[in-house]
Amino acid sequence: MRTKLTILSIFITSVVFAQDIHRCGTVEAVQFRNEQNPGYKQAVEATFNAAKIHTSQKTASEPAPIYRIPVVVHIVYNTPEENISDDLVHAQIARLNKDYRRLNEDTADTRSEFLPVAADAGIEFYLAGEDPQGNPTGGITRTQTSRSDFAPDFFGNGMDDVKQSSMEGVDSWDTDNYLNMWVCDLAGTNPLFQIFGFAYPPAGAPNWPANNGAPSSELEGVVVHYEVFGDGNPLAVGTMSVSDQGRTAVHEVGHYLGLRHIWGDALFGDGCTEDDGIDDTPNASANAAQQCNFSNNTCVDGGSVDFPDMIENYMDYAQDRCMNLFTQGQVDIMRSMLETARTELADESVEPSGIQDFLDESEVGLFPNPSNGNIQVQLPANHACLAIRVFDLSGKQINATNGSLSGQLIDVNTTVSPGAYILQLDFAEGMLNKRFTVY
Repeated sequence: MRTKLTILSIFITSVVFAQDIHRCGTVEAVQFRNEQNPGYKQAVEATFNAAKIHTSQKTASEPAPIYRIPVVVHIVYNTPEENISDDLVHAQIARLNKDYRRLNEDTADTRSEFLPVAADAGIEFYLAGEDPQGNPTGGITRTQTSRSDFAPDFFGNGMDDVKQSSMEGVDSWDTDNYLNMWVCDLAGTNPLFQIFGFAYPPAGAPNWPANNGAPSSELEGVVVHYEVFGDGNPLAVGTMSVSDQGRTAVHEVGHYLGLRHIWGDALFGDGCTEDDGIDDTPNASANAAQQCNFSNNTCVDGGSVDFPDMIENYMDYAQDRCMNLFTQGQVDIMRSMLETARTELADESVEPSGIQDFLDESEVGLFPNPSNGNIQVQLPANHACLAIRVFDLSGKQINATNGSLSGQLIDVNTTVSPGAYILQLDFAEGMLNKRFTVY
């Protein structure tokens, strides 16, 4: 497949060619940055290609650690409605974890022809437990603004205003060590052009051309419209209902980790000649246009199988209820970006916040501790646990128990060398880590 990246030139062009809703503004954000800093698109392209080379040099025998990314969510609101609840933030983090670990409830909806390439990204997210100064935090900031919205205009002006206190937004935390997510009114009131979110893909500084300064690192992160942030957001109605399961953030984090739209962002003519640069995502002539049409097959593939359009991919524009997978090729790119372009992000130097907002840690029992490797976990009766996993301190997963578990004793048996280990419990509302020792 081809690796050409086609970028829309200006915002108004995207309005003419958009279908129903221009759901993601990442392509325009990249173009806008490139106009401010010539060479930015080329840097993004070079970083993407470097990630592909990095992936190709790996061997199947190499261990695949779980990468854990600390998140800070900046809620920037004008009205009380925009000041979304902690519960929605927790639900969004849980959605990210389920979808990036392929623990989502709708994996059964993946069509059979795509099951061989559907993959667990081995990437997890947690709300930061400390700010850049080392102060304790729940990983959520709240700032009221006098601005009615942070929607960009047709030419991209105002794209990054929400990320700057000087523009009545909120400055980022250290973007090398935190995934910053801004939640605000991003859609505005212009009916001709509304976006739900955007994010900048990685661009490695060594790839920048001479005499062209890289854009400020303080602008890195993800921006999501407040009505579609969080799984089950009650504000996701009307036109927003296409993204009512929190998968706008899943999509935008994919961009942040280097992924492109799977139809290649073709501007003119047949999109079947454009591509996202990843071999296991079939070409499509255009995006899924907020539909769940599983009969779409808009391109003829050159191999032995003519695959339908992969509308269930998180990097398409189908409705949230149709999305359910990343491919192995996409996973390889995202993990390579964490190993090459965003190397400090998942080094576990930031402590997690835990989930004490809805669950007292004492409600989860773990005994005996220390143990011989066989332990019992007592779960709270009023919170369903989606998965229990054990990791060593390098991040290597030892074992896992999946399913809806609550209010019971769960046996966790490990055959491991003496040392310290992490027991991770995934709840619908968030994640809890407990350390235990094997003698």
